[in-house]
Amino acid sequence: MTHPAIHLASGSPRRKLLIEQMGLTCQVVRIQAEEPMDQSRHAADLAIDLSELKMKACLDQKPELAKYAWILTADTLIALDDEKIGKPDDRQQARKILSRLQGRTHQVISAFSVYSPLSKTFISDLESTDVTFSSMDQMEIESYLDTKEWQGVAGAYRIQGCGGKYVSSLNGTFYNVMGLPINRFYAILRLLNFSN
Repeated sequence: MTHPAIHLASGSPRRKLLIEQMGLTCQVVRIQAEEPMDQSRHAADLAIDLSELKMKACLDQKPELAKYAWILTADTLIALDDEKIGKPDDRQQARKILSRLQGRTHQVISAFSVYSPLSKTFISDLESTDVTFSSMDQMEIESYLDTKEWQGVAGAYRIQGCGGKYVSSLNGTFYNVMGLPINRFYAILRLLNFSN
């Protein structure tokens, strides 16, 4: 059975890779959307809000897609001590984030929204994974920052890269930490009768 393409409204190469690993065709759609980090919101609610905000922005900015395209938006954030942590703006901010994460457990929350051109509506869902970091000394933090993996990712690390060697345990799905819980995403596609 062949499937239509997933139109990914995200600049994340990791999400594109995961979709393609599922055996699906992925087309990247560029949109502009604000990502306000409201610390007063519960992390799960905020992640869903950000994913849905991106979906609404995509449908507003690319109305022609709503006629025929399956669209995916997503947002991943880190929760530590009830604080929401997004993407670092610079190396100094990435250093602070990694210093706080090391030796502790945090939650990685990935929310996503799937738009169906059949029903002309979208469904949102999310998954949370507990990630425990081993302790890092200052040299290890600086060495990791030199890899530049911290750029453009929530929590300032990539589990699928050099950052993986600092993860001592994982309670949940690996793919969720990468930015898309593919099993849960696939379940939503099935629910929406995703096929030609």
